[in-house]
Amino acid sequence: MIENDIIKTLGAGSGIDTNSLVKQLTAIERSAPQERITSTREKTETQISDYGILSSALATLQDAAKTLTDPEGLFSKSAAFTESNALVPTELSTDVQPGVYSFTVEDVAQSQNLAFEAFSSVDDAVGEGTLTFNFGTWTRDGSDNPTAFTVDNAQEPVTITIDSTNNTLEGLRDAINDADFGVQASIINDGSGYRLSIVAASGVGNELEITVEEAGGAPSNTDGNDLSRFAFNTGVTSFENVETQIGKDAVLTLNGLTINRSSNTIDDIVEGLSLDVLKAAPGEKVTITVTEDKAFAEQTVRDFVEAYNLFLEALEPIMGTSEVENDDGSTSTVVGSLARDSLAKSTLSSIRNLISSTVTGLADSNFTSLTNLGIRTELDGTLSINEKEFTKAFDERFEDIQKLFAPRNTSSDPNIYVNSTNDATSPGQYDIVITTPPSRGVYTGGTLANMTFPNFDSTGKDYSFTAQVNGVTTNTITIPEGTYASQADLASAMQTAINADTNLSEEGHSVLVSYDSDNDRFLITSTKYDTSSQVNITAASADTLADLGLVIANGTSGNKVSGTINGVAGFGTSNVLLPKLGEPGEGLAMIIGENSTSATINFSRGFAGELSDLIEEFLSSDGLIAKREEVLDKKLETLDDDQDSLDRKMEAFEERLRQQYIAMERILSGLSSSGSFLENLLDTLPFTAKRD
Repeated sequence: MIENDIIKTLGAGSGIDTNSLVKQLTAIERSAPQERITSTREKTETQISDYGILSSALATLQDAAKTLTDPEGLFSKSAAFTESNALVPTELSTDVQPGVYSFTVEDVAQSQNLAFEAFSSVDDAVGEGTLTFNFGTWTRDGSDNPTAFTVDNAQEPVTITIDSTNNTLEGLRDAINDADFGVQASIINDGSGYRLSIVAASGVGNELEITVEEAGGAPSNTDGNDLSRFAFNTGVTSFENVETQIGKDAVLTLNGLTINRSSNTIDDIVEGLSLDVLKAAPGEKVTITVTEDKAFAEQTVRDFVEAYNLFLEALEPIMGTSEVENDDGSTSTVVGSLARDSLAKSTLSSIRNLISSTVTGLADSNFTSLTNLGIRTELDGTLSINEKEFTKAFDERFEDIQKLFAPRNTSSDPNIYVNSTNDATSPGQYDIVITTPPSRGVYTGGTLANMTFPNFDSTGKDYSFTAQVNGVTTNTITIPEGTYASQADLASAMQTAINADTNLSEEGHSVLVSYDSDNDRFLITSTKYDTSSQVNITAASADTLADLGLVIANGTSGNKVSGTINGVAGFGTSNVLLPKLGEPGEGLAMIIGENSTSATINFSRGFAGELSDLIEEFLSSDGLIAKREEVLDKKLETLDDDQDSLDRKMEAFEERLRQQYIAMERILSGLSSSGSFLENLLDTLPFTAKRD
């Protein structure tokens, strides 16, 4: 670019400061479009920032709403209990039903302990072979001495191999512990030597029978030496010096009902209540009184009201108007950047409408809106609490308050219930009619024979067969030999054997085996609901045919469910009925019982659930606010492009002006030179010479 000093070198010129004039004219030309870009950028950046404030305020309000849907918010419980050294409550969840629970501890659970003969060193050899651990219950005489063992067929036996790599007392201990099957082995020096101690899991049903097979196939207990020293079964001549403690169950009474548990840590007597049994105390009553924690729930609702008012307060600067004082003492009205923004206004309007609306799906509740418990909307939009109505509602209608706030669903038939919903599911009432109930494939066996219960001994019997479950053929299944206390125990062993088949487990199939006492037969039922659900017996040993009644035959096929929801045919899969896509109940997955015919289901998201879902529509990664922020970001990018374009345009404009002034100066300089030439020429002409 040619500067003004170059212009000046051409001659005296016009005498105008063209450089300053060009810059001033360029600035004037730039001012209007630059102001538009600058003001638009400032407004856009402010809106982006204020949308961040709006998102943060919405997230805080959503957290307050979720607290109302959290079981700990409105469904927490409190408990008062008798101080006791025998029984201590350790956990109280929201699932526990309010009531008075009176316990006594008759006995504590303990583990069976075995301690075998002493060795002089932990490195002493113990022999080689295998030890097989069976789980079950020992029958005992009046002195608690073991007399007979009943195997628990639901627990798999465990075999430990001892060979040249671990043929020491220490190696035996480690082999047992490394097997990790719930039995703990340790070595104790009791003064007479090193003894192997084995501790089973607590409970009378977890006692141990240990059989030994010496290396080379020698039977156990032939000489009392080598690995046979660790046998514990009816072949052992004396149990006295081995069993140091018998297995026992914890025995409690609850409101007069006797209850046995294998552990002293109990969480399945009263749902939601966990207990630790510390010692036996027959006759000592421990009373636990469980009540609804209404005070905590009341404070949770109060916290929400405060959170909502703070939410409105946070939005006032960005969506409202305010008066500010100027330096000269005058005032100006400041309008928030989102005051006229359609999305921001819609967001606030949607939340306010929900606050004042009724909650759908509450056909069985007396409360359907916040006003029912004394929460009012003031003229400025904030919420207030009518203390008298509020307190009365918590005192007299607490269950209705829980229904109002928290998501829930109810069914008129307990055999038809809602398993899950999704965001597409509309709250409301749904009438369910089952046209085809679901069923599972079942094989019905013949009458049992040649079996005497209780304590049927199957030793020497070949109870083997092959089955086909849901189209998958098993390997040969063999029911273990042993003593079965009842037909139900034998059915349990059969179920375990079938479900352990690798062909079935790899395909995810399983069965239930039950004993039909009315007809003295076994039923083998597939766990699958569908037309492909079927159980067949394809091969069976002679003993199986003769005793168990498992003849070679096909069972009855199952069915998948079909039915209607509000008169519209649904989609059935297995025992799950789903509404048609696009229907109001879309996403409502219902579990249908085998004998169900119809039900009325009410589904409510609750006030808090609806509010949380509404806010999620605005806050999600692909929600409305994210999309608006994306538009604003693109607007900034467009402004960047506009700024670059304006800068280039102004550079060209300035250069054009400069060149024009350069041309003007050259013309003026040329005219000046021509004038001097003419003046000198005139001076040389006759009669034109200058006079002194």
